[in-house]
Amino acid sequence: MATLTCTPTEPIAVISACKVLVEEADQNTDTGYDTDNYPASPEIRYYLTFELGGDEIGRSYVFGTNDEGTHEFNNYVFPEDGSWTVRLNDAADDSSVATESVTVTAP
Repeated sequence: MATLTCTPTEPIAVISACKVLVEEADQNTDTGYDTDNYPASPEIRYYLTFELGGDEIGRSYVFGTNDEGTHEFNNYVFPEDGSWTVRLNDAADDSSVATESVTVTAP
């Protein structure tokens, strides 16, 4: 099951750059991925959304994970304080894969 970790855990709005680490995300649609069988087991592509009060405020680029199922998204700066949700989404169908709650404080 995929997980998200935001560092720092309590960023300061407009000042702190947050790093989001994606871990244990599936790399492809099959276990035992074999590049010779592509596209029988294609790579899963993801993107992150940054949501405040249920509204999407920011979105990352689309990315894949490495062999260990990890990807590091650096330097997101939350534009305002509040209780945010960082969501990992499957780019193929926009389904939510994992979420992380982040409390952003005022500068």
